[in-house]
Amino acid sequence: MSSLSLQRHPMAATTRAVQLLSAHRLVVKIGSALLVDEETGKIRSAWLETLIADIVRLFERGQQVIIVTSGAVALGSGQFDGLGRPLRIEEKQTAAAIGQVRLMLAYEQSLKRHGFAVGQMLLTSEDLQNQHRRLNSWSTLQQLLKIGAVPIINENDTIATTEICFGDNDQLAARVALMVNADVLILLSNVDGLFTEDPHDNPLARLVTEVRCITPEIEAMAGHSHARHSSGGMVTKLMAARIAMDAGCGMLIARGNEAYPLAAIENGAPSTSFVPLAKDRATREEH
Repeated sequence: MSSLSLQRHPMAATTRAVQLLSAHRLVVKIGSALLVDEETGKIRSAWLETLIADIVRLFERGQQVIIVTSGAVALGSGQFDGLGRPLRIEEKQTAAAIGQVRLMLAYEQSLKRHGFAVGQMLLTSEDLQNQHRRLNSWSTLQQLLKIGAVPIINENDTIATTEICFGDNDQLAARVALMVNADVLILLSNVDGLFTEDPHDNPLARLVTEVRCITPEIEAMAGHSHARHSSGGMVTKLMAARIAMDAGCGMLIARGNEAYPLAAIENGAPSTSFVPLAKDRATREEH
């Protein structure tokens, strides 16, 4: 199977580490299941501190990092405990409004300890589809990076009804990576990467370490998320991979729920690398 590799070996791990080390601009997506404790509904503060330490380390060696984060609805949904049913759309929007404040406060407090400011951007699909709004968004991101602030992006779930029902931040992260001409998109997950089968159902499933073309065979490997607060799953990650690869941007799926997840990738932790076809990116905007 020329489109994928199933055997993990030191060279593959080294390649992914080099990919991360050599990237000038990275987009890192963090899902609700990593950020929010499923039992308590609160931020996993100790874990977040290690992620922020990773991101600060990348900034300090001259790299640019843009964070795409979920978690607002999960953090705010505790206001509706006791309903005994799934939240309605207007309740999810209200939960997002409450939870977004808590989400950004957690990031702001953690980054402030390292001397970094935070810039929040709430986007909808329309913001990235409309050329004028997309250019304005990119201009703001450039200015945030220029002054040394860390851009943190989430979907604007308080108004984007369609996104709450069907959207996911995997695809948002991929479209942000496309907009900013990122070198690498990293999707932090609760699994090591793409497996031949869902590892929750089959412990003998094998990790796919490299994908160069998303074929029907690879699509058949994807399963949906089992996490309570997650809106995505491997299906949405493959959709994100298509967007990133078509733009010539590399993508990694890696386990994120352990401490220092980005350092773990650099040190050879298991992951799946999506390698785009070589494209002429000479016309891309200068960093």
